[in-house]
Amino acid sequence: MRAIPASDKVIYPFERVFTISVLLGGIAMVLIPVTSVAQRFYMPSVGYTVCSELQGHPTMWFTDWVRDPALCVKGKSLEWVTEQAGSTRRIAP
Repeated sequence: MRAIPASDKVIYPFERVFTISVLLGGIAMVLIPVTSVAQRFYMPSVGYTVCSELQGHPTMWFTDWVRDPALCVKGKSLEWVTEQAGSTRRIAP
């Protein structure tokens, strides 16, 4: 924008928004591994189990979390797990 003949008063808000968005993006990138590690410690404490056998993972390191380890069936989708969990909730009191 400095190549466009405009006053600093016009350019400053655009530079400010750009700087803020770059900083927020950098913070988000730093927080990805932090939240991943926190998730590994927190989820088992609230009753969830890691399930990496379900199909449809976006990356090799992606894992799903299930409350019932019996629902972690190789080749099944997350929708199947949700359907099975929903049917068991209706049956159980």
